[in-house]
Amino acid sequence: MTTPRILSLAVTGALVLLASCGGHDGVELGPFAALTATEGDAPITLTAPTSKSPAPFFYTSSDSRVATVQGDKLIIGEVGTSTITAQQGREGSYYPTSTSTTLTVAKRVCEPPAVLESGACVTPPATASYVTTGALSWMPTWFTRTWAQADAYCKGEKINGSNGWRLPNQFELTALVASGELAEKKWVMQDTWTSSAGAAEKQHVAVNLATNATTSVADANKAFVTCVR
Repeated sequence: MTTPRILSLAVTGALVLLASCGGHDGVELGPFAALTATEGDAPITLTAPTSKSPAPFFYTSSDSRVATVQGDKLIIGEVGTSTITAQQGREGSYYPTSTSTTLTVAKRVCEPPAVLESGACVTPPATASYVTTGALSWMPTWFTRTWAQADAYCKGEKINGSNGWRLPNQFELTALVASGELAEKKWVMQDTWTSSAGAAEKQHVAVNLATNATTSVADANKAFVTCVR
């Protein structure tokens, strides 16, 4: 009759030991404050919540477009929100535990003529010149956009003090390159959007300003932008 009582005491003792070491839910973690950033910001160094466990923290981001994690640093990406989770694995008698917070990345606003390029506000190079050919005025190339963004920029922005700009068509842009007017103007001489439809749906023609070669580019890709009026 004594054997069952001995086993019962042994099991009870084991339960007491587990409870004293934090239990299966892990230790309680301290505050993990909400985070804010603006696109293009430098990486954020994360401050770990307080914990009785000696286990190292590691971090994850629920949306890699908004932020990615490298060690204890958040690399800021696109506008949006992401859940940032701080986790501790099991170490000794301490069980795994975690806590989360929200990172909010806001849009960076640029003052014209600066535009947002790769998360930073960039202005036209001082050496880049506007060009006039016949009755047309041309904006220098210095930033990239998708086709829809380029079209909206030209139609919606006040450029060089004036409205009424648009994307050039293929023949206008190839004629500009052939004229030699871009020599010494310090434009970026790469593939540049036109308003002319490409060879397939959701494509438009881009003209290489260095070679005058034309190619069909998917609208979702980026190319340089010149506006004309």
